[in-house]
Amino acid sequence: MTPDALAAMTGRALPRPALEVGVGAALAGLGVSLCLHRVAERPRATDWQPGLAIAPSTLDDLLELLLSRRPGTSAHWLSLSFDDGYRDAAEYVRTRAARFPSVEFFFFVCPAKVERRAGFRWDLVEQRLIAGTPRAEALELLASPHLNATENTRADLRGLADVPEFAMATPDEVRALAALPNVIVGNHSNLHASPVTLPDAEAAADYRASRDDFERLFGRQRHFAFPFGTPQHHFQRRHVELLRALGDFTVWTTEARPYRLSERRPGAVLPRYPVDGQRSAAELAGWLAARALAFRLRGTRHHF
Repeated sequence: MTPDALAAMTGRALPRPALEVGVGAALAGLGVSLCLHRVAERPRATDWQPGLAIAPSTLDDLLELLLSRRPGTSAHWLSLSFDDGYRDAAEYVRTRAARFPSVEFFFFVCPAKVERRAGFRWDLVEQRLIAGTPRAEALELLASPHLNATENTRADLRGLADVPEFAMATPDEVRALAALPNVIVGNHSNLHASPVTLPDAEAAADYRASRDDFERLFGRQRHFAFPFGTPQHHFQRRHVELLRALGDFTVWTTEARPYRLSERRPGAVLPRYPVDGQRSAAELAGWLAARALAFRLRGTRHHF
């Protein structure tokens, strides 16, 4: 059994009061950001990535559990971020922002996809699987190079963002979220490619074009979230430097740890816990706490 699985099992086994105390102690004084993608009562039968969706009741329970002891001293110690701009996630943010006013809600969008209604390749894979395409053949759709000139004008992606199963929020819906007091809209690039798979010139062009598109549609870019954001594995120092050349904004990763509140400042590179939506709130809380304790013991961090 992996340490993460053991931590999740421990969270499930503890009585709720004991879990709340333990999680509160583990996270006290630290910043915590959770990274999610979609919200659904149950996974779609054809969803080949079910861990990327979470039931709204599970997420509500997790937020209530984390807030029960109010660890930390910052008003913004807890943030909940959704990547990719799906409409079901937008609806969760819209309906929960007032219910959880002390939580920061981030909504990261790929501006060209939102505007042009060009979907994601993995949704195209699911669409092909539904149509009976062999899995190996469908997955080949993920492998071709991402090119700024063509990715969001591809005929097979055009209109996918308006298919009900894969619907993204519209620009107007994104702007409505941004108007809420505890919601922040951020940039998630136009290509949504793992940075290490891109030539540096292509990555730089993507970051520059997506910033320009984002600011034209939604205002100043204050936050950027790496797609496939594991440090060293998906992106490296040079990718951070490409972003820093464009402005003084916060960059978010998917490194599964908390951060020191002193780390949060413009230009910082901050971690987010990638949430497995198939786990219960108690299991997730146990995992968050275990990762926080490991962070305190080892002081693990990446310097960019």
